[in-house]
Amino acid sequence: MDSRPHERLAVFRSDSGITLSFGSNTYFIESADPFHNIAIKSLELDDYIPFYVEIAKREGLGPEFRDSLLREIEDLKEEDFE
Repeated sequence: MDSRPHERLAVFRSDSGITLSFGSNTYFIESADPFHNIAIKSLELDDYIPFYVEIAKREGLGPEFRDSLLREIEDLKEEDFE
């Protein structure tokens, strides 16, 4: 069993932008930010993957995060079929 604490993404939308909370970190996406349009569309589609990618970008993570995220997605898909 995985003993790491599970961090959850929380997304809050307001007139001035979108706030992301992941673990102990928070990130604000202003309405003027180019990612804001992607964020709005992602919320409409209940697709939270772009938020994780944006967090990784803001944290300066690159291929390692992408590869880890893809592994997690595959693991979740496998769990759905069990």
